Amino acid sequence: MPMQPMRSMIFTPGHRHDLVAKAIACGTDAVIVDLEDAVALDEKPAARAGLKDLPPSDVPIYVRTNAIETGLMWDDIVAAGQANIDGLVIPKAESADVMREVDGALRALEMAAGREVGSITVIPLIESGIGVRATFDMMSIRGRFEAILFGGGEQGDLVADLGVEWTPEGTGLMHSRAQVLMDSRAAGCQYPMEAVFMDFKNLDAMRVECELARTLGYVGKVAIHPAQIAVIHDVFTPSDEEIAHHRRIIEEFDAALAEGSASIQVDGKMVDYAVARVARAVLARAELADRAADRGASS
Repeated sequence: MPMQPMRSMIFTPGHRHDLVAKAIACGTDAVIVDLEDAVALDEKPAARAGLKDLPPSDVPIYVRTNAIETGLMWDDIVAAGQANIDGLVIPKAESADVMREVDGALRALEMAAGREVGSITVIPLIESGIGVRATFDMMSIRGRFEAILFGGGEQGDLVADLGVEWTPEGTGLMHSRAQVLMDSRAAGCQYPMEAVFMDFKNLDAMRVECELARTLGYVGKVAIHPAQIAVIHDVFTPSDEEIAHHRRIIEEFDAALAEGSASIQVDGKMVDYAVARVARAVLARAELADRAADRGASS
């Protein structure tokens, strides 16, 4: 089952179901219930057990597990796989072998629950140099690996691992950000996204980082505060002018195909299959925005 397209996700503490409900209602395209950084060690078992009681939602719900080196990840996966969630975010992902084991564990859980095999999406979160290098191999695992998160947050694990200087303009992380984008796309990833911007009050700086990510080819970003959602959607949602332009490209290109031509001009520029592919991707993002708006209006 293909995952739903996303521009935004938002973290919410795994032990605070009241905040999960608020996150669902904040306008985000998806919610990440966090069992890792947001939950103290002695509260993790209760937070894990509470996944079965997550509120009903028409917004996709993901669970961020603890990292494999903590010894907590497999218990998190079992609990999440038995709950009615849409996917997992695996922090500090850096091994294709581990991702295959995650895939196998979820397959067993899905079969036991009578769910369609592959219906639980897995999103690796890249937070180390090794993770950057392993991106292609991890995302080459077919089926449930349709999205990836680039963890370039200020003072985050990747920044510390690489020893770079973090800035909103992204100079220090430019190589790794582009490498994760290229390798994930080369492996067939449809939804490469950026992880969090830590200074949730500085929306202007976050916009700079969002625009950089969009320019490179990322399709969305994860928020840590509801105030960030509007900026994320503004950057990653096509404008009315873009939508009209790309719709005209598709209409005229499809009409030309019906007449046996695969190369035409639209607004003085050549259009072929590659240009049409870009146009269809833009329109798909616009449809996602329309669905999210309809969902917000009906809630």
